[in-house]
Amino acid sequence: MRLALNVLNYQAIWLLCVLGGNRMAWLGLVLIGAHLLWSHQRRSDLILIVIWAGGGMVLDGVLKLLGLFSFRGDAFPIPLWLIVIWMALATLPNHSLGWLQRKPLWAALLGAIGGPLAYWAGVRLDAATFHWPLLPTLVTLMAVWGIVTPLMMQTSVLLTRR
Repeated sequence: MRLALNVLNYQAIWLLCVLGGNRMAWLGLVLIGAHLLWSHQRRSDLILIVIWAGGGMVLDGVLKLLGLFSFRGDAFPIPLWLIVIWMALATLPNHSLGWLQRKPLWAALLGAIGGPLAYWAGVRLDAATFHWPLLPTLVTLMAVWGIVTPLMMQTSVLLTRR
């Protein structure tokens, strides 16, 4: 049940932020707070949230500077709503994606598929714009997320080691 709640919470935050931008980012933060209230790994989740909020700002900020994409309500380095999505993503490794923690190849594969699809969905919902042709953009995002997802899982493993 908790795993399903974790996934639903993330999806709700993603939709709120993609559709509502900065206007709805506060509600995403409330939902992240709710996650922390029911989490049995509150400390680890909070550290992951801080690490990946910063990591997401750097990663998406660099990709934006390289001209790969831009975002609705753009800010430097990225808009608040996108930082909130990164924070929400960081709630998954200890919970619904916990099964990937010690499976780096599966994490890379899932990241290489899911990451680009999430950005493309954001583009289709007018939250972002790709500035490179579609195929090179998706291949770049596949490579990035094929690395980022196993790193996120490994970070979770290191934080939860007792």
